[in-house]
Amino acid sequence: MSNEVIALMIISACVLLFVTDWVNTCVAAAMGCAAFTLTGICSFSQAFSGFSNRLVILIFCMLIVGDAMMETGVDWLIGRYAVKVSKDDERTFIFAVAIVSGLMSMWMANTAVVACFLPIIAGVSRASPHMTMKNMTMGATFGAMYGGSCTLVGSTSQLVAQGVLYELTDVQFSMFDFMPVGVIMLAVFIIWEQLVGYRLGIKIWGDRQREGIVCTEALMDVDVVSTGCRSKKRSVFALIFAAMVLSFLLDWIPAQMTALCAALLCFITGCSEPKEAVRRIDWNCVIFLACCMGLAAGLAATNLGTMMGNAVTALLGDDPSPLLFFTLVVTAVMFASNFLANATTTVIFTPIVVTTCQAYGFNILPFCMGIVYAANLACATPFAHAQVAMTMVAGYRFTDYVKANLPVQMIMLAVMIVFVPLFFPLQ
Repeated sequence: MSNEVIALMIISACVLLFVTDWVNTCVAAAMGCAAFTLTGICSFSQAFSGFSNRLVILIFCMLIVGDAMMETGVDWLIGRYAVKVSKDDERTFIFAVAIVSGLMSMWMANTAVVACFLPIIAGVSRASPHMTMKNMTMGATFGAMYGGSCTLVGSTSQLVAQGVLYELTDVQFSMFDFMPVGVIMLAVFIIWEQLVGYRLGIKIWGDRQREGIVCTEALMDVDVVSTGCRSKKRSVFALIFAAMVLSFLLDWIPAQMTALCAALLCFITGCSEPKEAVRRIDWNCVIFLACCMGLAAGLAATNLGTMMGNAVTALLGDDPSPLLFFTLVVTAVMFASNFLANATTTVIFTPIVVTTCQAYGFNILPFCMGIVYAANLACATPFAHAQVAMTMVAGYRFTDYVKANLPVQMIMLAVMIVFVPLFFPLQ
């Protein structure tokens, strides 16, 4: 049996485990790396080289910085400011929180940002007779989803795509490659929500304003709020964070070193306590990213990627339109991401798209960016992302997500198809 057939069996088994969730996704990815080693397709050091990869160090350090933001209460203060400027108006509140959560999620885990704002939204809906949780939750927290698509460290999908590219090609993203189109999509979403989405939502759930809301008292985590209020390290953290962003912008040192220095300063200054930070960090994200790089290394050790690319080129013909191929890719990824984790769809599609682009001479970068955007912004089902599922505490039904979010999802597809090639030519 050839290495390509064995590799295909391993990857197919991993995808099946990702989709069915029979085992934890990290375990499934690690099993794939182990299988590549045991079958002799690649060495142990190749299969598990992701754990020493600079991208894994980068995301690990950024998770520490995000934890410090929560530990010092900076995230809570930002959220309360958004409440203050809303002046008891739902639409203004959605506008303020969407912008603030979008900016925060460029540097923090999207789920952490949503977790920060859910108690605030719950408290506001309880305190105000004019504001209800169901009307505000989707529109306000989805800003985190769009903001997370603006930087290299904003979401796992970017780092997974970067890891696969690192193994298969010499093409790499910079920290702010995703920013131009990401900001446009965030702006389009906010405009949509203000002009159409807010009213559409009210029309969809009608008199079900307070139906099915999960115990808003449980969302009001008083201990977390009061701890943040008592913290004396906010000014120190603000300086560390500002220096980190400035270093990212000016590219003084490599991004992973900037993140590492920021994380170490958070520990040294007491903005975050190492033992507690390690306990709270989302290790699934770190381990899954490292193991995905191992799977990419296993593919790179065979000709399977080339074979899959050849199969796609056989279907597309000798001279396909790059824009048509880009449209097909982002549409397929966004559809799949409504039912699969965004990192999973990124792992599945990126190797195939990379080899196809190499065969046709297309520019790999915009195609991979399209995969990332499409994977991150699927929101027509509550299965799409963890942060989408978290909004179910507001009592939404499955059909509410389809009716409220499918139109804006189609708009975002159009925005991708227009603006990604505009900033990054496809050929």
